[in-house]
Amino acid sequence: MAGVDTGAPVAREKKGKGLRRPKRRIAIRLDMTPMVDIAFLLLIFYMVTTVFSMPQAMEVNLPPTQNPIPVAESRLLTLRVDADGNLYWNMARETPQPIPFDSLRGLLLERNKKQPKLVTLVKMQKEAKYFRMVDVIDEIQLVERQLKEINPNFSYRFSLSPFSEFDRRQMAEVRGGASP
Repeated sequence: MAGVDTGAPVAREKKGKGLRRPKRRIAIRLDMTPMVDIAFLLLIFYMVTTVFSMPQAMEVNLPPTQNPIPVAESRLLTLRVDADGNLYWNMARETPQPIPFDSLRGLLLERNKKQPKLVTLVKMQKEAKYFRMVDVIDEIQLVERQLKEINPNFSYRFSLSPFSEFDRRQMAEVRGGASP
């Protein structure tokens, strides 16, 4: 465990008068093995007994690619998110209009009540931040829960898509000719 090593007194030169005795040095040696064993046992104990949080995953169901599902333009709500995180919406072929993010839920509720079989298409620019897409999908799922309280058979239909060249041109028009 631990040992004490008493050595012989070390003789020093005397620098002056005085009857000073040389100090006796005692060397102590500690055996660290038991402490390391206990540390590893505690580490293993905490690793085994700790409950790790499960990663939260977002479920996104993708439609089959073989048979595209036709959607009438009158039932299509398009949400666009640009690289700066700005949000724009339009119905069918209307010109996109900017909307603050905190007004999105109200817009989705209103449009779903007017058009019960509304399909929402979320278009993201490649440069847009991932968290903005997650926020939009969270809002859609919150609206779905609210509408399920009214109609238990309600199911929100939405899809994700990247920006196309048409979207880039439309966004340039909305911004007043500035390049996207």
